[in-house]
Amino acid sequence: MRWSNFLRAGTHGALGMSLFVCMGGSVHANPFSHGAEAGLHSTAFDSGSALGVHASRPQLTDELGPDERQALLAKSAPEITPWREITVESGDSLSRIFARVGLPARELMALVALGDTVDPLKRLRPGNILELRKTTDGRLAELRFKLDAIDTLSVARTGIDSDGAPGPLQAEVVHLDTQTRRLTARGTVDGSLAHSLAEAGVPSGVATQLAHIYRYRANLSRHMHSGDRFSVVYDAEYANGERVATGPVIAANITTGGRSMKAFRAINDDGEARYYDAQGRAYEPSLSRHPVNYSRISSPFNPNRLHPILHIRRPHWGVDMAAPRGTPIHAAGDGVVKFVGRRHGYGRVVQLTHFDGYSTRYGHMYQFADGLKKGDHVSKGQVIGYVGATGEATGPHLHYEVRLNGRPHNPLTMKLPDGHPLSKARLAAYTNRIQPLIAALDNVPDMPHTLIASSASADARHGCTQASTVNATFALAPENSRRRHSLADLFCVVSTDTNA
Repeated sequence: MRWSNFLRAGTHGALGMSLFVCMGGSVHANPFSHGAEAGLHSTAFDSGSALGVHASRPQLTDELGPDERQALLAKSAPEITPWREITVESGDSLSRIFARVGLPARELMALVALGDTVDPLKRLRPGNILELRKTTDGRLAELRFKLDAIDTLSVARTGIDSDGAPGPLQAEVVHLDTQTRRLTARGTVDGSLAHSLAEAGVPSGVATQLAHIYRYRANLSRHMHSGDRFSVVYDAEYANGERVATGPVIAANITTGGRSMKAFRAINDDGEARYYDAQGRAYEPSLSRHPVNYSRISSPFNPNRLHPILHIRRPHWGVDMAAPRGTPIHAAGDGVVKFVGRRHGYGRVVQLTHFDGYSTRYGHMYQFADGLKKGDHVSKGQVIGYVGATGEATGPHLHYEVRLNGRPHNPLTMKLPDGHPLSKARLAAYTNRIQPLIAALDNVPDMPHTLIASSASADARHGCTQASTVNATFALAPENSRRRHSLADLFCVVSTDTNA
């Protein structure tokens, strides 16, 4: 029987049959790609010589159905080790994992030589999972490492070498085909905000984002009470009808203690995504480098300064800003008064604690602002005192310090939080763009719960500006508006600048 003889022909014969059945002739294939779970050693064969049959039988594939072809493919394929799942343990490295599964060092070197694409494999953490399988001669056939819910790093052999053996390794990041959906959720707090969001079907990642967005305005884990309300618009990635990843929060509204706090995601002039209120003011705070209107820097930040009065080497952990006596001194940022009074060297001094470990000190004051006391909340720009020369000072100036987690830094050069408002150039477009988001947050009648994010183009009409990449959707409008207006009409209410 030709079939019996063929099936005993060994690896090359089996491969020739497999490729002939699938491709109907001579091919050059990658048996180790995700699409070839049988794990074939690929090569190119002449169909007649490979099968050992007469050339008048080229119609074999036509005689087999798809299921028969797949069954014959599986039977004919050379054996490849099954997929093996490896959980990264504490202290593991890729070299240790390869040694544990019996892969030689040359396979590790070949993998690492693939470049930046495989860099994630150099930063494995305990609990990460690798999937791999080997060829019959002990070489790496395939490796998979899930980077996130959407992307998977895939390493596989491609082609053949001059001896007909599996070719070199190649790496690529395989992206899951997904659709972005813009979703809305709203509800009343019953217990904690995180629990109420979960009850509304909102992913836990959204609750984490909200806590981060509002961290400078309210502690959502402590300040939210039963009866408070929330609404949120966020993006999510879907594949095959299932959510596979959560994107950024696009807009949110938290109502607590009778106060409504809306936040909207936008891109600032530096190309960074930040959150702003409806007036374009940043949710992220900032610290000023210049809390006083000074004429010059009379003494810079210097860890090894010669003290002008004591004439000894003593660190100068701040910047001296010379100004006339009585010049107002402003709080560099929102904060709480930690100390107000006299201290050796500083004279009259105010110390403020801010956010994320930042604190500021203001020394040598002539006098404090009326009524200022420990525990007071102050706003950025609020007058907290006046320039003087109290303490160890040779003339009127402000000694200004900025500390991060207790460590002093040069206020004029250190990187400071820069929660600045949107520029005037972006503010008008931003104001237009957030209108449908405000409607979604405020639960305008007929507002859908699912908003499909999309891009469209519309001609200028009815006084609207040209819209080239409008980031909106027809679903953003209430149903009665959709009946009365065209899609282009509705796009007129949103911004032409998706980066606003």
